[in-house]
Amino acid sequence: MLLARGKVWRVRWIKSTGMIGLDIAKTALNEGSSELRELKIDVPLAKWGLVVKNVQSDRKLLGGVLLDFAKHKERVSAAVGNDRLYLELQRVIGDATLALVEAGALTLKPPKPSAG
Repeated sequence: MLLARGKVWRVRWIKSTGMIGLDIAKTALNEGSSELRELKIDVPLAKWGLVVKNVQSDRKLLGGVLLDFAKHKERVSAAVGNDRLYLELQRVIGDATLALVEAGALTLKPPKPSAG
Protein backbone atom coordinates (compact mmCIF):
# COMPACT_ATOMS: atom_id res chain seq x y z
CA MET A 1 0.00 0.00 0.00
CA LEU A 2 1.47 3.34 -1.06
CA LEU A 3 1.55 5.67 1.96
CA ALA A 4 3.31 8.72 0.52
CA ARG A 5 5.05 9.77 -2.64
CA GLY A 6 7.21 12.72 -3.57
CA LYS A 7 9.13 13.58 -6.70
CA VAL A 8 11.95 11.29 -5.61
CA TRP A 9 10.94 9.29 -2.51
CA ARG A 10 8.09 6.88 -2.01
CA VAL A 11 6.94 5.13 1.13
CA ARG A 12 5.01 1.86 1.11
CA TRP A 13 3.49 -0.32 3.79
CA ILE A 14 3.85 -4.01 3.15
CA LYS A 15 1.13 -5.34 5.44
CA SER A 16 2.07 -9.00 4.98
CA THR A 17 5.58 -8.42 6.38
CA GLY A 18 4.82 -5.49 8.68
CA MET A 19 7.51 -3.40 6.99
CA ILE A 20 7.55 0.21 5.86
CA GLY A 21 9.61 0.53 2.70
CA LEU A 22 11.34 3.79 1.81
CA ASP A 23 12.92 3.95 -1.59
CA ILE A 24 13.84 6.26 -4.42
CA ALA A 25 11.86 5.90 -7.62
CA LYS A 26 14.15 4.63 -10.38
CA THR A 27 13.05 7.30 -12.82
CA ALA A 28 13.35 10.17 -10.35
CA LEU A 29 17.07 10.86 -10.46
CA ASN A 30 19.37 12.10 -13.18
CA GLU A 31 22.27 10.07 -14.54
CA GLY A 32 24.78 11.52 -12.04
CA SER A 33 22.80 10.12 -9.12
CA SER A 34 22.27 6.63 -10.46
CA GLU A 35 23.82 4.97 -7.37
CA LEU A 36 20.95 6.28 -5.25
CA ARG A 37 18.38 4.48 -7.39
CA GLU A 38 19.20 1.29 -5.54
CA LEU A 39 18.62 2.79 -2.08
CA LYS A 40 16.01 0.77 -0.23
CA ILE A 41 15.23 1.07 3.46
CA ASP A 42 12.84 -1.40 5.12
CA VAL A 43 11.76 -0.31 8.58
CA PRO A 44 9.64 -2.64 10.72
CA LEU A 45 6.35 -0.95 11.63
CA ALA A 46 7.22 -1.52 15.30
CA LYS A 47 10.36 0.64 14.83
CA TRP A 48 8.72 3.41 12.78
CA GLY A 49 8.47 5.51 15.95
CA LEU A 50 12.27 5.86 15.93
CA VAL A 51 12.09 7.36 12.46
CA VAL A 52 9.28 9.72 13.46
CA LYS A 53 11.12 10.76 16.63
CA ASN A 54 14.20 11.79 14.63
CA VAL A 55 12.68 13.11 11.42
CA GLN A 56 12.81 16.76 12.50
CA SER A 57 16.08 16.50 14.42
CA ASP A 58 19.61 16.68 13.10
CA ARG A 59 20.02 14.89 9.78
CA LYS A 60 22.81 12.76 11.23
CA LEU A 61 20.41 11.32 13.81
CA LEU A 62 17.81 10.47 11.18
CA GLY A 63 20.52 9.07 8.93
CA GLY A 64 21.79 6.89 11.77
CA VAL A 65 18.33 5.46 12.38
CA LEU A 66 17.80 4.78 8.68
CA LEU A 67 21.25 3.23 8.40
CA ASP A 68 20.15 0.45 10.75
CA PHE A 69 17.49 -0.64 8.26
CA ALA A 70 19.12 0.10 4.88
CA LYS A 71 20.19 -2.59 2.45
CA HIS A 72 22.92 -0.42 0.88
CA LYS A 73 24.25 1.40 3.92
CA GLU A 74 26.83 3.43 2.00
CA ARG A 75 24.06 5.18 0.06
CA VAL A 76 22.17 6.50 3.08
CA SER A 77 24.69 9.27 3.80
CA ALA A 78 24.54 10.46 0.17
CA ALA A 79 20.74 10.68 0.30
CA VAL A 80 20.57 12.35 3.72
CA GLY A 81 23.45 14.68 2.82
CA ASN A 82 21.63 16.03 -0.24
CA ASP A 83 19.44 18.96 0.84
CA ARG A 84 16.74 18.40 -1.78
CA LEU A 85 16.46 14.68 -1.03
CA TYR A 86 16.57 15.23 2.73
CA LEU A 87 13.79 17.84 2.74
CA GLU A 88 11.55 15.64 0.63
CA LEU A 89 12.36 12.64 2.82
CA GLN A 90 11.21 14.57 5.88
CA ARG A 91 7.95 15.45 4.14
CA VAL A 92 7.15 11.93 2.89
CA ILE A 93 7.94 10.44 6.31
CA GLY A 94 5.44 12.87 7.84
CA ASP A 95 2.83 12.07 5.19
CA ALA A 96 3.38 8.32 5.60
CA THR A 97 3.09 8.58 9.37
CA LEU A 98 -0.21 10.41 9.05
CA ALA A 99 -1.49 7.73 6.65
CA LEU A 100 -0.47 4.99 9.11
CA VAL A 101 -2.26 6.76 11.96
CA GLU A 102 -5.38 7.26 9.84
CA ALA A 103 -5.32 3.56 8.87
CA GLY A 104 -5.18 2.59 12.54
CA ALA A 105 -1.81 0.85 12.10
CA LEU A 106 0.14 3.27 14.27
CA THR A 107 -0.55 5.10 17.49
CA LEU A 108 1.76 7.92 18.50
CA LYS A 109 2.25 8.89 22.10
CA PRO A 110 3.26 12.36 23.23
CA PRO A 111 6.83 12.60 24.47
CA LYS A 112 7.44 12.32 28.18
CA PRO A 113 8.12 15.69 29.80
CA SER A 114 11.75 16.19 30.61
CA ALA A 115 12.72 16.37 34.25
CA GLY A 116 14.08 19.64 35.40
